[in-house]
Amino acid sequence: MEHASRTPSLSVVIPAYNEAGRIREPLASVHAYLRAQPYESEVVVVDDGSEDATFDVVRNATRGWDVPVRAFRYRPNVGKGYAIKFGVARARGDRILFTDADLSTPIEQTGAFLARLDAGADVVIGSRKTPWAEIVVHQPWYREQLGKAYTRLVRRVIADVSDVTCGFKAFRAAAAKDIFARVRLYDWSFDAEVLLLVRQLAYRLDEVAVRWEDRAGSRVRLVRDVARSLWGIVRIRANALRGVYRTSTLDLPDGDAWEWTPRPSVARAPAR
Repeated sequence: MEHASRTPSLSVVIPAYNEAGRIREPLASVHAYLRAQPYESEVVVVDDGSEDATFDVVRNATRGWDVPVRAFRYRPNVGKGYAIKFGVARARGDRILFTDADLSTPIEQTGAFLARLDAGADVVIGSRKTPWAEIVVHQPWYREQLGKAYTRLVRRVIADVSDVTCGFKAFRAAAAKDIFARVRLYDWSFDAEVLLLVRQLAYRLDEVAVRWEDRAGSRVRLVRDVARSLWGIVRIRANALRGVYRTSTLDLPDGDAWEWTPRPSVARAPAR
């Protein structure tokens, strides 16, 4: 059987927006990690309407990999939640993990997340706010305090978790596709919406303390994104009351796509 025909054990979905200047190194780290694993995997990069050469950089950086990779792009920019929804819909793996393009949480943390899925969890989220988390480089003080306040609010009205917005989450594929097909908010509020859907759909959720460091070049605009996040909570609760999440929607656009599949001669043997 050829490498491309097997179902991957893991799909890694990476949303990207204007990441041309810094995505090569994180992609190299993802490749190095995945090629060393005993299971089959794939990488799905979604260019969320970048205004720079992100898509071309991804193609050039991943051509020749030992791990299959697919890159997609569409326009205009819609939001991180939309990019992940797009990637999850196209992921082929039995398990799906999404991570920020800057790898603020190292890809080497993946094993702990997959172990929780193998132990029976449907969804595993990273947490920077438990006593066991390791924060190598902190966010500016005001951003940390606003993040804590936002988490306290989400815990009261959405779902009781220690960290809402950590950009490192893993899912059983069926749960991911079910949840993200129902996601309606595509800005920074999508994390809270996902957690509400996890609760409403009765999926088992676990948290894993992560190693994390703040990276330069954040896309967050403090006042604008805080306001949007608070408004997002209102919208999520309103959507839930109106029964919006009872139905799914996959209003995904067509766009450019590129794929690299290793030749069978360079592909690793399937795990036994």
